[in-house]
Amino acid sequence: MGWLTSRWLLVALTVLLLAGVAFFFWPIEPPIENDGSGDAPKLVVLVVVDQMRGDYLKRWEELYIDGGFKRLMKDGAYFTECHYPYASTLTGPGHASLATGCSPEKHGIIANDWYCRAEAATVNCVAPPPNLSRQGFGPYRRRQESFADSLMGASKGKSKVVSLSIKERVAILLAALRAQACYWFDLVRGDFVTSPYYRDEPHDWVKRFNAERHADAWLGTSWQRLRLELDYEKFSGPDDFFAEGIGFEQGQSFPHPFVKGSDTKKPAYYNAVVTSPAGNELLLALAKRAIDTEQLGQRDATDLLCIGFSSNDLVGHCWGPDSQEVLDITLRTDVLMKELLDYLDAKVGKDRYVIALTADHGICPLPEFAAKEGKDAGRVLPELLTSQTEAFLNKHFLKPGEKASWLEMPKKANEWVYLNRATIRELGLTESAVEKALADWLATQPGIQAAYTRTELTAGPLTDETARMVQRSFHPEESGDVIVVLKPYYIFSPPITSSKSASYRTTHGSPHTYDTHVPLIVMGQGVIPGVHGERVTPQPMASILSRVMGIPPPKGAEAPVPEGVLR
Repeated sequence: MGWLTSRWLLVALTVLLLAGVAFFFWPIEPPIENDGSGDAPKLVVLVVVDQMRGDYLKRWEELYIDGGFKRLMKDGAYFTECHYPYASTLTGPGHASLATGCSPEKHGIIANDWYCRAEAATVNCVAPPPNLSRQGFGPYRRRQESFADSLMGASKGKSKVVSLSIKERVAILLAALRAQACYWFDLVRGDFVTSPYYRDEPHDWVKRFNAERHADAWLGTSWQRLRLELDYEKFSGPDDFFAEGIGFEQGQSFPHPFVKGSDTKKPAYYNAVVTSPAGNELLLALAKRAIDTEQLGQRDATDLLCIGFSSNDLVGHCWGPDSQEVLDITLRTDVLMKELLDYLDAKVGKDRYVIALTADHGICPLPEFAAKEGKDAGRVLPELLTSQTEAFLNKHFLKPGEKASWLEMPKKANEWVYLNRATIRELGLTESAVEKALADWLATQPGIQAAYTRTELTAGPLTDETARMVQRSFHPEESGDVIVVLKPYYIFSPPITSSKSASYRTTHGSPHTYDTHVPLIVMGQGVIPGVHGERVTPQPMASILSRVMGIPPPKGAEAPVPEGVLR
């Protein structure tokens, strides 16, 4: 524990003493195998493109420029069939799984938000427990160490870990517990911020970056297509499909203005920036500044830089994966990858770094677009898991006219239903009986493929693959009592006429292929180039990058390094 400062020791002890709340820190002091001064690369870069489906690389390969995605696919170890092994394909679980090498059943990040029985409240995956609220956002709820933690322990703090993203949960869940720099974008202030968990105020280089007002660069402009000569509809879909969103005063079709009136004080402006390729450009500029000022990859240690491009996800939610907007931001991400690789070549050296590319999940097509293609598709009202569930339980277990408070969590946060155990006891019922009755009823509802209960998920390994994926998403202290799996091409969503969904027209979070399939590429020093067609999960990323750095993998890592990847 010699590396842990007195301040962090106080925080750790406080967390451990929280009654009934299982948040904790780990004394990460593995044996030192490589401190970064030997043959290990000087810099390891993990790039996570939020919501980049695995089929995008091949689907649009002919449109990519040389030096970006094509370079990674040619010179790296490229896994074409990489799928998450669990059902809750969401941002929080995805980044936590990449960092720890294990599934939500171990690391405990079961969703972006969920109901926490210990706190009797819906919680965010990076929000502090009540007694630590003044510490700000942090990785309190992640129950396994990351490969970044292993690096910090193995190097005794000699290595630097920098984690950057638009979303706070992305930057935090990828970072080490003691990351030197962890930053995300503030949609109100229009600059990058950190948390008191990491440091009391931003680094001077971040302050200078913010003072330059990079996020204001798009005032009075609009998001235009990158390739004006390209027939976008040929490679994606129509530009004005009726079910697409309009973003934040951006409109349904190109060009998309960055808020009429060009006023940064309007809340929609910075939301429009990040719901466009501008968000990725902004983040890359910050990453370059971090490489320069922190001298990443230019010191006597192996450094780690995590970059979470979140704008692809925000664009995909709004316009859908078959939109011209998603095609355009993917083409622009390809250009940014070339810019990043060229920068690393110049600053660190072409043979002195390793870069990995993946995603945290995929995305479901707009149900209306899928239906147009002849698929069984649709939207399921979120009330199915709230008011409709309560109505069924009242009818099934009580006399006509009687009502009870059946749900501990009155609002839907994800696909879990949290039953009110006190009510069940008062009525003289068993939890398993209520769970089963509800699951059986839910499974018969339109758009529902299956429903599973806590009782069956904790009984032991299930044989059905979908059920196993649900089990890998289940954490006994965090998950609810009944979970539903929607049919393919169905999502929980209010009708698209609702103004609340103007920037959120489709989503992810299922065990279906379009949500689980992501790219997985590792390129650089010590990596054997080649295309791998075998089915793998993204979890080996933690072991691969640990091996590259010559350090032990995280203690909870499930998957070893695949054959034929590293020399």
